[in-house]
Amino acid sequence: MSLQLVVTAGPDAGRVFTLQQGSDLTLGRGEKSFYRITDPRASRSHCQIAVEGETAVVTCNGGSGGTRVNGKKVDKHKLKLGDILQVGETQLRLQMGDFPLEVGLAVVTPDAAAKPVAPANVGQLEELSGKTLAHYEVGHVLGKGRSCVVFFANDPKNENRPIALKILLPEFSKNEEEMQRFVRAMKTILPLRHPNLVTTYAAGKTGPFCWVAMEYVAGETLRDVIKRIGVANMLDWKHAFRAALDIARGLDYAREQNIVHRNVTPTNILLQSTDKAHKLGDLMLAKALEGSLAEQITRTGELVGDLAYMSPERTRGLTDLDHRSDLYGLGATLYALLTGRAPFEGATMIEQITKIRQHEPVKPTKYQLSIPSLFQDLVMKLLAKKPEDRFQSAKDLLKDLERVGKFTGAKM
Repeated sequence: MSLQLVVTAGPDAGRVFTLQQGSDLTLGRGEKSFYRITDPRASRSHCQIAVEGETAVVTCNGGSGGTRVNGKKVDKHKLKLGDILQVGETQLRLQMGDFPLEVGLAVVTPDAAAKPVAPANVGQLEELSGKTLAHYEVGHVLGKGRSCVVFFANDPKNENRPIALKILLPEFSKNEEEMQRFVRAMKTILPLRHPNLVTTYAAGKTGPFCWVAMEYVAGETLRDVIKRIGVANMLDWKHAFRAALDIARGLDYAREQNIVHRNVTPTNILLQSTDKAHKLGDLMLAKALEGSLAEQITRTGELVGDLAYMSPERTRGLTDLDHRSDLYGLGATLYALLTGRAPFEGATMIEQITKIRQHEPVKPTKYQLSIPSLFQDLVMKLLAKKPEDRFQSAKDLLKDLERVGKFTGAKM
């Protein structure tokens, strides 16, 4: 993935320099400077920019006024994405280069003639059905969210492999900060492979659209399963037990990669029809959309996705969430699988959030007497208000699930 310096202030505002490998690549106003700017307050050879792996290092050459990073003078400094480099009156922000990304982070050039017109809402996104985006043949709609639509699609470059193609509204890609967050998140998850996580094959931007190409899982979401439970009779607790095992295994793997999902909900868990395995989807997407989500949760009268499954700390808008927040989401999902309803319901967003933060959930055995007390206690521990009172890791949860399996004879 290429790195770029975008000029955000100064005489050359709007220019973009794609950083190159090599030595003696200087930034300045001199004719021999590799990255040449016109700022009269910059020196002819103000500083050097060296690409080291996936980052860039700036070294001051003693230019007039010095070289600054985020307002502080530096002699030599390793830049992070989003850092502001200043020479003279010129400010440059470090960012990743253009999309798309594919597995291995290879750059793909989309067909310019195929660029679609930017729609204004999710409903208009559905008009992409039957068209081609990047190289994917977009089929019917699988599901819709507040800011995206998921389509069934074919990948002709991989023997017409069926995929689920999530396409975001174009307004998302207009925000530079959110775009950079999206790039970082997708770059993190592309290499990940686990049987209980939905595989992400590729991510990119074509025309106005950011998109994510994912494994297509034939089956249904746990949200659909819970809807049936609420209408019909209760689900055998062993189904919830198997979901707990599968998703805990996926979360344990995610933690080993230092990844927090941030949005473990029934909507994001798929039950595969062939082998009844559970797969957790949208890994890191909540992180990628953090800015959008934070804005949505503050809008009066609007609920963000599955508010009922948010941990108490997440309802407070905290961004430094850890794996225990994911475990709460799993606990709330298991509760709904056992009872046909979320742990806390409310007529308004404020009422629901208040219950999530302050009330204790009714024990699932009120709705289903056959639930073993060991398993009920496990679910209730996952729903503890304070993170320190929950299981401290998915690995700890798996140990208790094994104990439940041994005492009840439930299939592991």
